Amino acid sequence: MSEKPFWAGKTLMEIQNLDKRVKVTMENGDVFIGKLVRRSRDADGMCSLSMQLDAHRTYLHVFSAESFDTQPVIPSYVDTVELLDDPECERIDDIDDVREGDIFVAKDGNHYPIKHIGDYGLGATFCVSLPYGIRAWLADSAFSYALRPEPKLPDHDGLWLDKGDGLWLVTGTTVIEIAPKDPPAASISYPASSIEASERLSLFATFRLAKAVEA
Repeated sequence: MSEKPFWAGKTLMEIQNLDKRVKVTMENGDVFIGKLVRRSRDADGMCSLSMQLDAHRTYLHVFSAESFDTQPVIPSYVDTVELLDDPECERIDDIDDVREGDIFVAKDGNHYPIKHIGDYGLGATFCVSLPYGIRAWLADSAFSYALRPEPKLPDHDGLWLDKGDGLWLVTGTTVIEIAPKDPPAASISYPASSIEASERLSLFATFRLAKAVEA
């Protein structure tokens, strides 16, 4: 017997709150990949959760339910809905522990990347990113919790750039911070598998591979 689908036993809002990419396979074989971003209610009171297909706000209805707090079903034209692997996130419940780069989860279930934390006034602390490059300040009273993606650390040998474009050399046994603008003593090395290496690297995440440039 196959495993239950990831959405079994979850409400419509809980599915959206997962904030994960999904693969939707249609009965005709078409495949769509994206996030379930839009909840709506039709004239008969039925609710749906949809994936946005393009910049013109064309939506594909993926789940339907009697309310946002009930378990949904997939429509007849959808064959399967699968959860794709995404980086795991740490849940932050204390609003005072939230930092830039976290994802603001509002009480209505919507998710917003936090771009800046400050004091806008009127009880608004978080400046977030909205679709189409728009930024807005959200009231603290709308805060439910935040999600913090696990930082991407080097996972194989090679040259890596950290979030500040600092260069690191990773080998099978050593992680070396290369700091050409600093005195040579600033270079630090750890065994690659050590806890100290993970803790040190996390401060500089997220990492990306450095592209080799021919002379």
